[in-house]
Parts: sequence; C-alpha cells; structure tokens
Amino acid sequence: MAVRKEITDQFVSAMFNLVKAIKDESELCCKICGGVNEKELMIIVFVGQMTSATMSGIAENIEAPLSTLTSIVDKLVAGKYLSRYNSEEDRRVVRVELAEKGQEAYGNFLKQKAITAKKVLSRFTEEERTALVRQLDKLAAAINSLR
Repeated sequence: MAVRKEITDQFVSAMFNLVKAIKDESELCCKICGGVNEKELMIIVFVGQMTSATMSGIAENIEAPLSTLTSIVDKLVAGKYLSRYNSEEDRRVVRVELAEKGQEAYGNFLKQKAITAKKVLSRFTEEERTALVRQLDKLAAAINSLR
C-alpha cells in the first residue's frame, strides 16, 4: 500500500517529537534517581524488577557486552546502588541485587513513571486511552518487525 509523502513527513516529525519527549523524561528520571546515566538506570530498573539478576542476564537485557557491563556495575557497586556476589549454587555465576541506594532509586523511578503515566493519560478519554495503548503496541511491533 502506497503512503503519501505528506503523511510520511508528518509521521517522521511526530516520531521525532515523541522520541525527544521520551528522552527528556528519561533524563528527568536519571536526575531523580541520583544522577545516574541512562545505562545505569536501565540496570537499576532491570535488577529491581528481577529482585536479583545475573551479570549475563543484565548484559543480555541491555544488549551490552559483559566487559562493558562489568565496568558499569563496578561504578554502581562503588556508588552503593548495587551489591554483587557469587551464586551459592554455582560460584562462577555472579549475581547482582539492589543495595539500599539502588532500592531508593528504583522506588523513585517507579513513582516518576506512575506520575508521568497519570498526567499523560488524564488528557485522554477512557476510549482514547484504550486506543492509544493499542496503537502504541501496534507501532512498537511494526518497528520491531523491521529488524
């Protein structure tokens, strides 16, 4: 199906604006969570969701090589966001958990995410909210299918 250039241009502009808004919100979350960067926040959030995660699991989730992840986790451990230990079942497996500062950052992230969702969704009717979520899922699936 052919797509008119006007619609393509509007789509590209809307996507650019959306990405910018998401980036700005991400930067706010990083600031609220103690001034961490986006990769560090992604790790804190992943570990917070999992309660405990392996280094290889984190590397897979953030799509980073283990060597890169190790230096980021070292920084988060030094900053008291994470604690790291060897698994009791297999000493070769390194596990990571949120330390107290990491739990606080993760809690702040969850609060900010909820505030943002409520503020954004309050601008839509219930019917529009349902349609918006459905269309966002469809958009994400369409973009992911390009890979």
